[in-house]
Amino acid sequence: MTTQDQDELMADLRRIGLDGSFAAVVMKKESFSAIGIGAPVLVLPSSVLMSGLRGGNFSEELLTEGVRQAVAALRRVEPTAVLAESLLSLSRASAGGEAPEQRLGIVVEAIAVLRQVGKPHRLPRAYVALSNVLSEMGRHYDALAALDRAADAERDYSDAGALLAIHFGRATIFRGLGLQTEALSELHHADRALSAIEPETSDKLWAKRIRSETMFCLSELGRVEAALAKADAWSATDPEGSLFTPAVVRADLVSRRSGAAAAAEDYLEAAIRAAADISTYSSARFRRRARDRYDSLFARSITALIEARQHASAFAVWELARSGSALLPRDSDAYESALSTGVRDEIEAEASRLVGHARDALATGDRSALATCQEQADWILFRNDMLGRIPQARAASRELVDARMADLRRAITPGTLLVSYAAIGEHVYVFAVTSESVVCEQLATPRLELRLLAMSAARECRDLLPTDALDESARRLLAPVGHLIEMATAIVVVPCAELQGLPFHAMHPFRGKAVTYSTRATDLRAGMSREERPLKATSSWTGLGTPSVPYSALPELTYVREELQAIGAHFRSPNIVLDPGAASPDLLDVAARNDILHIACHAAFEPGAPHLSRLLLADRPVFAFEMALAPLNAAHVVLSACETADAAAHQGGHTQSLASAFLTAGASGVTGSLWPVNDRATARFLTTLYEHRISTGASMSDALGWTRSVFAEETSHPHYWAPFVHIGVQRADR
Repeated sequence: MTTQDQDELMADLRRIGLDGSFAAVVMKKESFSAIGIGAPVLVLPSSVLMSGLRGGNFSEELLTEGVRQAVAALRRVEPTAVLAESLLSLSRASAGGEAPEQRLGIVVEAIAVLRQVGKPHRLPRAYVALSNVLSEMGRHYDALAALDRAADAERDYSDAGALLAIHFGRATIFRGLGLQTEALSELHHADRALSAIEPETSDKLWAKRIRSETMFCLSELGRVEAALAKADAWSATDPEGSLFTPAVVRADLVSRRSGAAAAAEDYLEAAIRAAADISTYSSARFRRRARDRYDSLFARSITALIEARQHASAFAVWELARSGSALLPRDSDAYESALSTGVRDEIEAEASRLVGHARDALATGDRSALATCQEQADWILFRNDMLGRIPQARAASRELVDARMADLRRAITPGTLLVSYAAIGEHVYVFAVTSESVVCEQLATPRLELRLLAMSAARECRDLLPTDALDESARRLLAPVGHLIEMATAIVVVPCAELQGLPFHAMHPFRGKAVTYSTRATDLRAGMSREERPLKATSSWTGLGTPSVPYSALPELTYVREELQAIGAHFRSPNIVLDPGAASPDLLDVAARNDILHIACHAAFEPGAPHLSRLLLADRPVFAFEMALAPLNAAHVVLSACETADAAAHQGGHTQSLASAFLTAGASGVTGSLWPVNDRATARFLTTLYEHRISTGASMSDALGWTRSVFAEETSHPHYWAPFVHIGVQRADR
């Protein structure tokens, strides 16, 4: 980019006169990173700019958030080339944050703006960006057509960076179409284009991309030795073992040459590096997307390790694959700075506006509006995740993984069994972990069939149907490790996404046992080793009750009053909010620390928009995303309401529900329900549960197991005695 071009962009900025909360950053003189952030001028909020300078880098997440805010501001003024450049930067930066369909719309808007403002010389890179998104969507021939348009425009304006990106883009598409020879030819042209760019402005990232694609092509052409030599030579330049591509190429090559078992160690190394990359992201949103990118690698790694009979290592990789929700520690100074500059106030204001939009969407039943609100809630939580966090790569090694697994097994007390299910390819595996061993068995039933069976079993329990599917689920899911279940007194269940919501505790082998659910085993390391505080009359307990909802036609919960008063009578100083019914400030602004926060009200789970699942309090519904943002002042939460533990599950161990929102807010455990519950039966069940806990000192999971047994003697169907589950922490070490 010439100095004249930069001057034009800066003149645009001066003309539209953005307020002082934004700053323009001039990037490198020759900008050719058409796949990465490559705009010559970035407009960023001043707060984002300072965060990047403080952390010493502008992470993908930080840039995405900054450019998103800049685009919103630039759209409010006249169209400019700066808007187009910002749109292109947003499409590139948010590969982990926006869905491909949304990014496609962003790029199309950028192209339209460039045409509108008369800047055709910027079109080659815009068409490259369009091709990248189309390729990601699997529309390979449309992507090639976009690159042809980019090449035509490049010939008119001689954009060296765009030419490099065009050749590289063609190479990746050709490889995806199985045309590896043609891909190698395009990579050769890309390498020549790279060498033609001034050395001081060349981007090492491009050299890595070209090298990576070349190795993949050689591997897929069966030129194993040549690819291995390149992989080993590249690894030799990486003494810290941080490079991902040569590790995975070596693993695939060894597997192809000598079988998956022979490549087990190489796959383990590649999986560790992939997990280290995921951990560099601060937000759950970006970690989910990063986890998706590595799905096939984790699957190949686990399969190879199981074939090599390295069950402990296979389980370690499965846990790495589920580690996407691990939060990075906050930088305390940066966090205080974010609070003092009003960023937290902006997030709260945005969340408050979304409450109104969500209520309108629910009132109209507009599914598109609900989906939009879900997306907005996810971005609000993303901003909150980013508050005061400076992403830093975590060191990853085989020794570190082994040490973490050893810590986990030491934390599993005698008599406790960890049962974790892994969905890999078409199969499902069960890991049974004790303090002494890790056992892995492949289930005979295919993954899809198990999913359908689990859905049927959940429906049986919910709708009072015969429990044939539940019994069949027990036979297929538990039989391979039945002897270990029989010996255990306490069980931690970590279901894969396909089995989310299945009431394992209602299966005969689990009945009467203390059962805890979690999304990842490693999150429970501290929880397993730390004895839960016994519940006593002196424990701090707050009960929030909303028997009736004035803005809804739902019937009054006539037993809420009896439930809270009966339970509160067991405590010396109970705090009961009931007359009038508990309202949103009573939940969101709890000041005093509580051992238990007990909430009895109507609730609604929103499967298509789980962030909009809600507790219906006296003044308005309180949504799950609001709870995830709130500074919860309670160690444990009991949700005496319908479907509060039902969740939308993601393959990386992420769940979105009311229960998970309370865990995100700071609870170490949540007791919630998997299906709609009866008002009277719930009051009796939970009152009995509390009485047992206080009289015996039992943990929540122990007390739940005992109470279920008592009520199962009265009525055999799990619908009445098995709706409530205990969910352990799903936050990582902080």
